[in-house]
Amino acid sequence: MATIKKLDNGKWFARIFWNDINDLDSNGKPKRKQKAKQGFKTKREAEKWARDTKVKFENGEIVAKDVIPSFVEYFNQWAKTYRYPEISEVTKRRYKEVAKHLKMNFGNRPINKITRMQYQIFLNKFSAKYAPSTVSKTRGLIKSALDSAVAGKLIPVNFALGTTAKGNKDKKKIVTYPTIEQIKGIQNLAYSTRNPNYPSKYMIITAILTGMRVGEVGGLTWDCINFESRTISIEKAYRYVKYADIYKNDERFKPLKNEYSKRKIRVNPFLLDTLKELKNNDSELVFASPFNGKVPSPTGAGKVLHKLVSDLGYNLENFHFHSLRDCHVALLHHLNIDWYAISQRLGHKDLTMTLKEYAYLADEDKKESDEVIKDQLEDFSTEKVQLNCNYLKIV
Repeated sequence: MATIKKLDNGKWFARIFWNDINDLDSNGKPKRKQKAKQGFKTKREAEKWARDTKVKFENGEIVAKDVIPSFVEYFNQWAKTYRYPEISEVTKRRYKEVAKHLKMNFGNRPINKITRMQYQIFLNKFSAKYAPSTVSKTRGLIKSALDSAVAGKLIPVNFALGTTAKGNKDKKKIVTYPTIEQIKGIQNLAYSTRNPNYPSKYMIITAILTGMRVGEVGGLTWDCINFESRTISIEKAYRYVKYADIYKNDERFKPLKNEYSKRKIRVNPFLLDTLKELKNNDSELVFASPFNGKVPSPTGAGKVLHKLVSDLGYNLENFHFHSLRDCHVALLHHLNIDWYAISQRLGHKDLTMTLKEYAYLADEDKKESDEVIKDQLEDFSTEKVQLNCNYLKIV
């Protein structure tokens, strides 16, 4: 819509209205904006300006100077519009943490007034305080937001390009992982001391043999287990925290980490027979306590795990319940299961994610493969020379 009128001085005036895709309200919807210009010699010139300018504003090809958001404002708008609809409440906290750091370092500075050097200085400070994994994840989120800002014509280029930050290795928690024999020892002790009235040890055995996350283990209900086909369907997670999203209006559960986490895995008869012992607890939840009907918390199950490790005399630094997922990967790797199958079983988005997370095991495979390749090529080359020699002799 546009307003066109002739002024007393004989010149023409034009005012346009549009929905600004670069300035969103609290509901994520474009705000209604207007812009005016006068001094046109003819009505046709005023109409052409109004028509062309409105299209450019609506398409985000140009942005009104008075609505350039600050760095943190744009990051929050971007997160709410493009990411929040598809992520859990727990994951949203990571975005909010990033926004807090941007606010602390850049204040209300407009996003188009930040230089690559200023951003690098921010990364240098951030990198000195946080572990490499935290720095990497934070940089990834900011870069994605800036890519969107470039697409929306807010900034000409992504000023994150060409910047570097590795993180503080001293802040990284070093986890000591058990050997295959130690993993077996943990499972055997958990099994030999199990008690159906206290499900934590059953959760530990399940995590070792399936690689499921603690929430996925806690969220298992009996209808997820098919004893005939020997499969477990992972469809939801236990809702340990109140601010987490709710799964299908059932406050006991929350959705899985992402769409790729939904999967069906095959399990061995030993695990199924062990889990059957919990059916007497008379609950829809596989690992519900018969005393209060609740699933043991990650902290509670973790304490039981630490007791098992301590009783076995293992010195495993920073080893916790989630580490059992890594133990499962180590077991599969030990059994020569291919990485694609491992990735599918873990519920990863793709193979790249799996290889990145378990690079230390993948590197072992590479070293072994390099040796095999070297030996095989040597055998091939030697065989070829012998064949040539034999051919010469025959001729």
